[in-house]
Amino acid sequence: MSNYKYFTQEGNKFHLKSSMSTAVVRTVVCLAIGVAVYIIIPPEKKIGIWAALLFLLLGLINLLKTTKKLTIDPNAKTIAHKNNALNNEVVYHFNEFENFYVLNTKYLFITLDSTAFFIFTHNGNERRVPIVAGLFNKQSAQDAINEVSAIMGIEAN
Repeated sequence: MSNYKYFTQEGNKFHLKSSMSTAVVRTVVCLAIGVAVYIIIPPEKKIGIWAALLFLLLGLINLLKTTKKLTIDPNAKTIAHKNNALNNEVVYHFNEFENFYVLNTKYLFITLDSTAFFIFTHNGNERRVPIVAGLFNKQSAQDAINEVSAIMGIEAN
């Protein structure tokens, strides 16, 4: 049995690990900033309440992203993906898999964000299923792709 950084094995299935602690910290920071903005900006200026509501919304979105589920079943040759608690689960088959894709966002030659995706052709349409996102380097996305390809039994380029 292999130890994976991004996946946990449960029987024959592999589940993407959730970073709940990071999301809780980001949510608390967003809520603290929202409260600070609300307190600092005088009540007669309505922008304070709007900024506080914006940071509250960002905090809730952070918590919602922790409900993402990605399950790879090599025996059934399926990948079950649920982006968050508000979306339905979609099951993709290995034969619908096209390739992996890494999206890098750079600014002034500095990598700000890197996201790894599956590319599937599902019901005649191309679907991009996010695997992981990393900040300031693309190595985490590449490592996740290497783990997924090992789990799926294919060779990653």
